[in-house]
This record gives sequence, C-alpha cells and structure tokens, in this order.
Amino acid sequence: MTKVISVFNNKGGVGKTTITWNLGDALARKGKKVLLIDFDPQSNLSIAILGKRFQNILPSPNTPYGTTVRAFLQPFLQNDGQLQLYTHKGFHTHHDVDLIASDAWLNVYSESLSVGSDLLTGNGLEKYSIINRIIEEANRSCSYDYVLIDLPPSFSNLVRIAFYSSNYFIVPCTSDIFCSYCVELIGETLPRFINEWQLGCGQYNRNNPHSRKYLNLGKPMFAGWIFNGYDTRKPKHQLTREIMAADNVMASDIAKSVQRFALKMQEETNEALIIKNKPNEVFYLGGIEDMNILIQNSMWLNCPITKLSRMVPVKTRRIRTLSNRAAWSPNQFSQIQQLQKAFMRIADNTINYCI
Repeated sequence: MTKVISVFNNKGGVGKTTITWNLGDALARKGKKVLLIDFDPQSNLSIAILGKRFQNILPSPNTPYGTTVRAFLQPFLQNDGQLQLYTHKGFHTHHDVDLIASDAWLNVYSESLSVGSDLLTGNGLEKYSIINRIIEEANRSCSYDYVLIDLPPSFSNLVRIAFYSSNYFIVPCTSDIFCSYCVELIGETLPRFINEWQLGCGQYNRNNPHSRKYLNLGKPMFAGWIFNGYDTRKPKHQLTREIMAADNVMASDIAKSVQRFALKMQEETNEALIIKNKPNEVFYLGGIEDMNILIQNSMWLNCPITKLSRMVPVKTRRIRTLSNRAAWSPNQFSQIQQLQKAFMRIADNTINYCI
C-alpha cells in the first residue's frame, strides 16, 4: 500500500524542499519506489530536480497545460478535456524517484475552492481530495511505495488538499524561536482542518449513505519532526560554543513544543492522529547539520546530496587537483558523507514509523 507523506511547516526557510528531495532519493536507495509531488506554486522542488528543463514543461502552444500538475488539475476543475498526468525524472536523482512538477497555476486552483460551499457542505470533497485521485492515476503505471508532497509555507487550501490525502506528515524545523511557535500553531490549525473535513464527510454520507468514497481520507498522522541546519563545528572559539549551545536550547524548546502539539492533536480531533509513540516521547525522526554552501551547489547542479561528492563544485572555496579541476575540500567531502548518512537514517526511521 502506498504511504503518502506531506512535508510541511507553515514557517518558510526550514528546508521542506531539500528534505523532500533528499528523503525521496534516500528511500529509493533503500529499494523503494518514490513519487514526489511538488504542490508549492513556487515550484522550487521541480526546479531543483529538473534545472533548466523545467522551462520546457510549462504551457506552450503545443501543450496548453504544460506537462506539470496543471495538465491534470485544470481539465478536472473546468470539467473539460482529458486529464493528463505527467511524471519526470531528474538526471542525478535516483532512477526510482518520479516527480509530478508544479506550476504557478496552483494558486488559481487554490483560490477556486471554498471551505463553506465546497468542503462543509460535502459537495466539493472531490476537489479537496484531488491528490488522492492523482496518486491513484500515478499508481496505474507504477506501484509507488511512498509519495512525498512538498508544500508551501502557509495554511492555504493547497495544504488542506495535501493533508486530506496524506497518511502521515513530517515537520522540518530549524534552530530559531519561530519554529517552536509555528509547531504549536500547526497544533492549533490542523485539528480544525480535520474536523471540518469530518463535517463535510458527514454531510456527504447523509446524502450518499452507501458510499465509502472518502472513508479513509482526512486522517493524517504525525510521523515526527526533523531538526535541520544545526551547527556541528568543533567549538574552537567562544562564538562557536555559544551558537552550538543555542542550537541545543532551541532543539529542546522545539521538542517541548512538539509534545504539546501532539497532545493537542489527540485532544481536539476524533481520530488517533499521532503515530505509535508515547505522549512523553519527542517524535524525533533525525537531524541534518547546516549544509552551508553544499545546499547551494546541490540546487545549482540539480543533484541530491547522495551524489554531490561526484560533482564538480560550482561555487565554493575550491582547491585544485593535479588535473587542474575544482574539487571539494576534505572537510566538505567529509560533510557530504555525513549528510548522506543522516538522510539514510531518516529514511530508515520513515520506513519504520510510517507503516
């Protein structure tokens, strides 16, 4: 059975796109078939994986909807024409990872939906569960083990849509006070999303008493959080020691916020939306150290961390080899290896927790 996982934080800059991409690549290296869905109108995941090729999949005279998610959504929304689903592969991303690319037109789809008239009445549940339909269509040609959804940093309709079709969700966090606040804000907002879905389903079921169409949707479970971008430098100087100490304090604060968030999820929804952890556990999936210039190179080269050591750096403090080519410094090469291991550990935890 395909496991659908949303990667979300309503705070921007926490590494949602980087984690979605590299976790998907790591899962593929564990022998899993992975589908990535870029459901953020900014299309960062699509650009990171496809690079300049992204321009070629946007609408054109020959392909009026392009070959992005728009080719499925716009005919569906307008009830006009055949729904087309296109997947793409990155040159450097694992061959068992497919991508459904994004388009800025997602904003139009989001704005076309109404919580009042579409969701709460039960009349437009199909619009809010469209990702489930996309996944069903994708599974016709490839039986995916995991679907990872990259989302915008907001509580928009696009986020609702993804959560309603997800089995699990992961929350990336960085070392700052805003993440602690945002985690608790998710705990305030998500139960409302879930309860509104249940109200809509209740109305739909009263009108369609024999239907089981939406029975298993709208029940995303919290799989855990990822601490992204913390400092691992050796504390040679007082400033470095202070930064590392601050990271430890923030990690502890986030863990406490996660515990409060998890309890609130249990209290305010009718579903068991917390993965099989005890309430006093911290729901920690793993950590990723600050990637510094490596993340920029990864994006510029359209190459996930697992293959970055094989690439020639685009912009970094370069050293020259005997062949006069730019190369990673020993410290950077070591950091790439550590990041590879970190994503593989997170992949292992994802496989073990999301069952």
